[in-house]
Amino acid sequence: MSKQCVDLRNVQLDGTVLDIGGGGEGIVSRHAGESVVAIDRRKDELEETPNIGLKIVMDATDMKFLDNTFDHATCFYSLMYMNAEDVEKCIKEAFRVLRTGGCLWIWDTAIPEPFDEDVFVVQLEVTLKRETISTGFGIGWGKGQFRAQSLDYLSDICTKVGFRHVESAVEESKIFLRVQK
Repeated sequence: MSKQCVDLRNVQLDGTVLDIGGGGEGIVSRHAGESVVAIDRRKDELEETPNIGLKIVMDATDMKFLDNTFDHATCFYSLMYMNAEDVEKCIKEAFRVLRTGGCLWIWDTAIPEPFDEDVFVVQLEVTLKRETISTGFGIGWGKGQFRAQSLDYLSDICTKVGFRHVESAVEESKIFLRVQK
């Protein structure tokens, strides 16, 4: 698979930001700074992130935040790690914790069907205002665990939950979707 490039230099995330699956490189925290609350179910992933904002070990399918807490929620290449049931639960939870008018921002990858490999890998280059990060994301599937992913798939779930479409794009295998509560 070719390298996917994401440019966040013109993405404005004013107010409070919930970064779902925000461990690892901490891309959203690096971009939006101290206003970010990064959650990840894996403590080791959060320990790898720079010390920017708040980091909490939490399951995105059962968030402990009050309703209407955040101005924005982000999923930066995190939905690809969830099974279909958890993707829907995560998006429902994002809707619940967003304030009215708040946006859910999704950057992820299309996963084709059929996919005959045991491992799926995405090479990624992310451009921020002050740095460029080269990284990669990979997932391994056991027999029967594969899940395809497309813009339509994610858009349909967001609409079902109650979000309103704002903008979307697919470039090669890169998915971008912004929806509003």
